[in-house]
Amino acid sequence: MIRGLARSPLARQTLWYFFAQIANGALGLAVMTVLTRGLAVGDFGAYSLVVTVLTFTALFFDFGVAASAGRLLATATGEQAQRARAGAMLTGAMGLGLLFGAALALASAMADPLLGSGIGSLLLFAAPFAVVLPIQEMILMICQGAGRIGLLSMMTVLPRLLLLPALAGLAYWSGLTPFSALLVTMLTTVFAAAVITAVLRPSLHGLRAQLGELRREVREFGRKTYAGRVVDSLTTGVDRMLIARWHGLEPVGYYSVAYTMAQPIAMMSRAVAGSSYRRFAGEDFIPRRVLVLNAIWCAAAAALLAGLGMLLVPLLFTGRYLPALPVLPLLAAATALAGINAVFHSFFNAQRQGRTMRFLSISTSGLNVLANLALVPFLSMTGAGLALCASTGLNLVLNLYFYRRFRRGRREENTGAGSAAFDTPGAENYSRTFDC
Repeated sequence: MIRGLARSPLARQTLWYFFAQIANGALGLAVMTVLTRGLAVGDFGAYSLVVTVLTFTALFFDFGVAASAGRLLATATGEQAQRARAGAMLTGAMGLGLLFGAALALASAMADPLLGSGIGSLLLFAAPFAVVLPIQEMILMICQGAGRIGLLSMMTVLPRLLLLPALAGLAYWSGLTPFSALLVTMLTTVFAAAVITAVLRPSLHGLRAQLGELRREVREFGRKTYAGRVVDSLTTGVDRMLIARWHGLEPVGYYSVAYTMAQPIAMMSRAVAGSSYRRFAGEDFIPRRVLVLNAIWCAAAAALLAGLGMLLVPLLFTGRYLPALPVLPLLAAATALAGINAVFHSFFNAQRQGRTMRFLSISTSGLNVLANLALVPFLSMTGAGLALCASTGLNLVLNLYFYRRFRRGRREENTGAGSAAFDTPGAENYSRTFDC
């Protein structure tokens, strides 16, 4: 089973993207080491909260465009068609980015009353650079949809590859503040997006027609996923926002350290999901060996991190961050579940199962928000970790249910010899085939 998978094109692309995920994870830990050593715990909590708010609010300004863009690129044939679609999609992302930056500047005045953390000025400072976040998301979807896994890997690594020496140099020469760290973070993201855009060589040929096609795809598919993504985005920020509101900025710093340490668990899963997306668009099943090996990887990685946490936290972030240890096993377990879920999500998106994705997002993210609201005021970081475990566990149960229902429907459509091919794990047609 493993030997056959290793020889497939999927394996080569997955490993390429996986190594990029490893590099990005290592760079993320190095960046966090510089930040935690160069900033006070409260200042690091403020920086982490601002980054969280930026990524949290950016998803509200997607409107289903990113998911639609990935689908259109996955079905495009020929380099010229891909370049034309990429040009239209980046143009749309630029418009969304400008709208997002303006809204962020207006909303920054409400940050302090809502969060009680004094980050309003940091959000206003970041607003002019916020245009890059929808563009960054669009670039990732273009690379994934077009099957350009090497470029997707480059875009994954490049922002932090630039950020690490910039932060280290700033810390050495003048010291870090939340403002200077945020400025360097945004500027390196802008530069990375500009480099990858130049490599993509998007074309504006037939822009009006391509934008019209994108709008149609948003109406027919993207808007079905948008409501789910909006609700789903709550899970990326509500935990830290509630921790800041009820317990202050220092617990946000501890929680951010534990959360970032857990993210490498899902690296392989994200690599499989990203490299498989284009193939999933033309397939009716996920090979069983992919699901089994992915689950084994996630479980083993979570157990290893939970066991090594006592050693790694003080080694990387100093003893000031030992309070992050109690929540680390919970976040490791939740991230392992999220890694298992990632392959299903990629498959459903590629299969244009917008209603399924919307239901998954609304139900599981709704549980996450309600659990955070109920638990965080009393249990702080532990409450947030329990809420994340509950929501990712529910998501896995629903993924299995909807996947089996999808397969049953396809078997009914492909009776006789056709259905036998879909039931064969590893069938030959398959081989054709910034968070701190």
